[in-house]
Amino acid sequence: MSEYTEVGTGTAVFTDDRLIEGPLVFLDSPRAVIDFVVNGDVANTIVLARGGTTTFLTPALTAGVKGVITLQGAPESHLGILSREYGIPAVMGVTFTCGVRSSRGEVIPADGVRVRLDIAGRAGRVLVEPGAPIDDSPVPTPDADTVALMAQIQLLLQQFQGTVPHGTAGDEMIRAEFVTDVLTLTEENTHRDLTVEEINELLRYFNWNIWDFLALRATEGESGLIPRQEYECFGCVHDWQRYPAWFRLILDEIGVDGVIEMGSLARREPANKVNLLHTWCTIATPLFGRGILGELGVENTDQRAEDVRIVLQFARSLYKGVWGDGPMFTSMRNYRAPLLDQVWLDRFLADVAPLGGDREFFTSFNASTEMLGFLLYLDNRSGLHDSGPYDLGDGRFMIVRDHFLRDDIYHWHDVAANLPHCITQAMVFHPEPGLQCKLMDGGTLFTEPANYLRYLTDVAVYVRQEWDTPASEIRRIDRAEMESILAECKTVTDRLYQRLATMSGRDKIIWGAQVYYAEFIAPFARAAGVWQEMLDEHAFWEWDEITANAYFPLVREQLGVQMVGKLFLSGGGYPPLSAGALVEVELADLHRVALRGMLPDLGVGVDAELLEKSGLICSTPQGFLITEEGLAKHEALLSAERTALDLEALKPVYERFLSANGQFKALNIRWLDSDDGGKWGLVDQLSSLVRRIEPALDSTTEVLPRFAGYKPRLAAALALVEDGKFEYLTAPALDSVHTVWMELHEDYLRTLGISREEEGSY
Repeated sequence: MSEYTEVGTGTAVFTDDRLIEGPLVFLDSPRAVIDFVVNGDVANTIVLARGGTTTFLTPALTAGVKGVITLQGAPESHLGILSREYGIPAVMGVTFTCGVRSSRGEVIPADGVRVRLDIAGRAGRVLVEPGAPIDDSPVPTPDADTVALMAQIQLLLQQFQGTVPHGTAGDEMIRAEFVTDVLTLTEENTHRDLTVEEINELLRYFNWNIWDFLALRATEGESGLIPRQEYECFGCVHDWQRYPAWFRLILDEIGVDGVIEMGSLARREPANKVNLLHTWCTIATPLFGRGILGELGVENTDQRAEDVRIVLQFARSLYKGVWGDGPMFTSMRNYRAPLLDQVWLDRFLADVAPLGGDREFFTSFNASTEMLGFLLYLDNRSGLHDSGPYDLGDGRFMIVRDHFLRDDIYHWHDVAANLPHCITQAMVFHPEPGLQCKLMDGGTLFTEPANYLRYLTDVAVYVRQEWDTPASEIRRIDRAEMESILAECKTVTDRLYQRLATMSGRDKIIWGAQVYYAEFIAPFARAAGVWQEMLDEHAFWEWDEITANAYFPLVREQLGVQMVGKLFLSGGGYPPLSAGALVEVELADLHRVALRGMLPDLGVGVDAELLEKSGLICSTPQGFLITEEGLAKHEALLSAERTALDLEALKPVYERFLSANGQFKALNIRWLDSDDGGKWGLVDQLSSLVRRIEPALDSTTEVLPRFAGYKPRLAAALALVEDGKFEYLTAPALDSVHTVWMELHEDYLRTLGISREEEGSY
């Protein structure tokens, strides 16, 4: 070894005592990767690439290169993850001290030079054979400002905003600052609006949380195949423009309790995109888009404060379903996410079988299906999800891993038409003492040491054919079917890589933005039953105007590339709201206009100007009209009220009201068909019906005092009818008996969470 000279150092993806040796090939374009795989001695070659993204080196990884070196990136990057899964030695973020010059002036070893990778420790070393070509021309020396900037970046990679570390210590430090319990999920605080203080503490924590997960990935550099940072910015902006409305649509359809129930799918079903990653991204992507628009100066970050609140509370409701009560993030749970119900663990444990001589085959199957997932989802983590570790006793644990191999949402998934929607791997490990596992909030497992697969002992593999295949039909597959899937994955991977390699940069950005947009809403829209409605009636795939206008500065002027790293590292991606950004609205402020849709007058004590400024109502020549945001706000307030009500006790009272309701509607029809004489003949029946519902009103008022106003309003309208002012029975523009009665009926329906369609009442 002494004749080899160290020329560069970086970080080893995993450690190994072997010295990895072979000729080096620098791959700087997709065409170079394809040519190398077709014509090179792949199995004996070490490849060098610029960035730490996965998809650029896809064909080289699937073909089985001997080793990987990158100039940028870290083991936590996507390429680091896949190198670990394939078991391919890799040293990332290498700085070379001598060598030749690339076309861009980078110092690298010359093509064909034999190199050795020393990965015995985390500080990986690259050494070259004697006589390797050297370009002695001076390398530009960074100026003092550049050196200072690099030092600042290194500090921000290690400590959030220069003060808070990664991991459990960082979690404890940042939570020690907080005064609210917003990070602890309860029945009460998932059914009510969050205050500005709660929102800001949640945003502060999430700022740290996403940095904890992705800070090192922010330096992975360019892909060479997929312009991911450009499409991430573009996609996040579009998510911010559209997601709040989609969340409201879902809430209108199934309510807060329905969202909580939907979140519980993460416990009840493997192979489901209602999982930790997708739940986490309901916060991560739209609110990062808000931060980008603020950075561009397009939008004041207080401008849509209600939308911030709806995004965070929608996500909290999902998390309530995922966990039940308690801490919201895995970073608060010692980085553990043993989500699945015991019935699944029992099934997996009954099915797993020892690897035996199949270790090499399974490693290839695991890595190749994961690789395809990264490629299908344009180099982001949407195709991968881990849960666990599940403690099995005796030092053993299980990881349950989903690889999503096809989703018909995306037109380019046509290449994967012969693959199942998802495969699930139940993997049992029996490690040596000291192995540390971290299951991140993005649904990705990291271990220390990194090469955890050496401890894998038992495996079972399952298939979910379609996204809506019943969970009861998730089935175990045998070695022969795994071989068939593996062969198809390799074919699909090659075909899709070839397609991507020939596409324009703009087309790849549009594809990637479509993933970022559809991926983190579609699973929830599907589960809520509104996905087809979104496609058919709401122009789902149309780009928002602000999003379209952001394309030029983010992509053509390359501000997006600059922003991703800057906002992640500085903690500026999730700016707080100002103290007065949100109007604290009471149920009474919105209740009557929500029940009626429009009112000429909101009533005494209601600040119409403030409600209009907040976007909850709008004024028209006919009066005040409640907006979609107002309806969503009203439903949230009602939902919070319901948590304190005994709804079962109210239902029989409502039934007593309904017993008179049919007769009241029939009387109204007869009234409209009657002359004055006939109407006088109906007044006694009307009086009797009003008196008949008074006991129900009294009982309801004891539970909900806000119902107290209906009785005197009905009495006043009835008295006018009895005085011969017959318009006070049916006139919709007046506070007539019919108007008050219908408002009362609607109040019962909204309070109890019953739709008119369900009841058949119109």
